[in-house]
Amino acid sequence: MFETVEEKAAKKQAHDEEQAREAAAEAARDQAAADEQARRAWMASPVGGASAAKQAGQEFFEVQLQVGSHTGTASWGAATGRRVRISSAGTLGDIEQVGWRLEHAGHVFMVTGQTSTDRVFLSGENTAVSGSMVGVCLFRNDRSVAAPVGGGPSAGAPPQP
Repeated sequence: MFETVEEKAAKKQAHDEEQAREAAAEAARDQAAADEQARRAWMASPVGGASAAKQAGQEFFEVQLQVGSHTGTASWGAATGRRVRISSAGTLGDIEQVGWRLEHAGHVFMVTGQTSTDRVFLSGENTAVSGSMVGVCLFRNDRSVAAPVGGGPSAGAPPQP
């Protein structure tokens, strides 16, 4: 019923220590979840997939990378478009650092939509197409380069500046 000052201090210290342990355990769980999420995102990336394929000893690795897009619009008798270019050179270089050599590359335009409008003062229509330019790259396993160790972002990932 009546506690001494020392007993109260000891009880408070024990309570504070328990809260600190719980906070540390929660922080560790949060960090582990964040690390796992980062690992999964990296494995879903082209370089992560290349590392996994290299570790599995596959002979070939194929990746499809968006290298550009075009957005077209057609309205009031006119058609316009806007192009965006995306360089995949850095990603291709990172895949080669993992131990692959680019064997073949091809490109395809994937239509994602189109709009049309009647021409003004002329017969026919103006049509505008939207889509993405995709590079399909086939790599061959370079057996002179060892597979990266581990399965996370640090394995086979290029050094960060």
